[in-house]
Amino acid sequence: MIRALGLALLLPAAAHAGAWADFETRCLSALENQVPPVVAGLGTGARDGDVVRYALTEDRTLAVETAPADGMRACAVRDPEGAPVPGFDTWIAAAVEAGRYVPVATGRWHSHLWIEPVLEVQKTNADRGITLRIVETYLEA
Repeated sequence: MIRALGLALLLPAAAHAGAWADFETRCLSALENQVPPVVAGLGTGARDGDVVRYALTEDRTLAVETAPADGMRACAVRDPEGAPVPGFDTWIAAAVEAGRYVPVATGRWHSHLWIEPVLEVQKTNADRGITLRIVETYLEA
């Protein structure tokens, strides 16, 4: 609970900072700390099966999945404009260099020996947009 509160305090700074800031604050930091994605201040969202979508600034969306096909839960930020995410690129390069994540496929990385279940971070470019996603997989470290 304290971790979630701490993450929620970061939200004002991320309000207009782009897909990477939204993803880092609402998805990545939360799942790496084994707490639910941060949806504070977003209202109830729109439910579609096991996915709840929330509107973010600049037409970005947050999708929180409670039963994704590829894991136990997932969180993603989609930017339909496909704006570059140099913050993500810098972060993942440093995380790979430090041995925290390992590449498993193009645009996909697994956490490496520091957390269970294994986390999969994904960066997907499709339909002119970009999606940053993190999944708690069924894999063990």
